[in-house]
Amino acid sequence: MKIKDVTPLAFSCIEGACHGVYETDRGTYLIIGNKVNSPDNLLSGRIGLDETVIEVPFDLIRGIKTE
Repeated sequence: MKIKDVTPLAFSCIEGACHGVYETDRGTYLIIGNKVNSPDNLLSGRIGLDETVIEVPFDLIRGIKTE
C-alpha cells in the first residue's frame, strides 16, 4: 500500500504523536486520532470485530485538500 500525507497544514507536526490523515492508493483514508475507549455505548451494533472508533477534530477533516 502506498500512502500520501494529506493532513491540513495546521495539524502537521515534526515529531511526536499528532492527528493526521493519509490517502491510500486503495481509495481509502488512514486517520490518526484518539481511540474512543467505550464506543459500544455510543454506537452499539455498528462496530465490526476488526474495527475501532477514533475521534478527531472537525477541522482535521474539513481542511483536507486532495489533488
